[in-house]
Amino acid sequence: MKQQKIIILILSIVIVSFFLNFIWEVSHSFLYDWNSLPLENDVYFYILKIFIATFGDVMYTILIFFIISIFKKDISWIYSSKKSDYSFLIILGLFFAIFVEIKAKLFNLWSYNQYMPQILGIGLTPLIQPAATSALTIFILNKFIFRAKTKGDRK
Repeated sequence: MKQQKIIILILSIVIVSFFLNFIWEVSHSFLYDWNSLPLENDVYFYILKIFIATFGDVMYTILIFFIISIFKKDISWIYSSKKSDYSFLIILGLFFAIFVEIKAKLFNLWSYNQYMPQILGIGLTPLIQPAATSALTIFILNKFIFRAKTKGDRK
């Protein structure tokens, strides 16, 4: 695969993942306790925290993509992803979510409010986020971006 195509592929993943994770972060932010340190109930702090969290989520999506690429020994698996690839995306997403949430608890990086549904002390929405957004990123790229580009190339 040419270097230019790899750069376009990675940028495509970053852009789609950024928008999906940004929407997710804003949507579930009300489930965190913004009145308890280290969080602050301040709009500027909130905006910065949401963007930092979103960029972190994008990095996990890219990392998951590269782990699968290394396992498959081919970066172009994304163009014809299979159900097993989505299973990998979901499993790795859950693994990273558990890691992040346990680390956050150990270092007191944030706390949930009473509305956050939890499983064994881990918030449900952050638990499923990397799995859902990573899989959805690849699905969107496959169904709408790569497929449309391939059809356009044939004309």
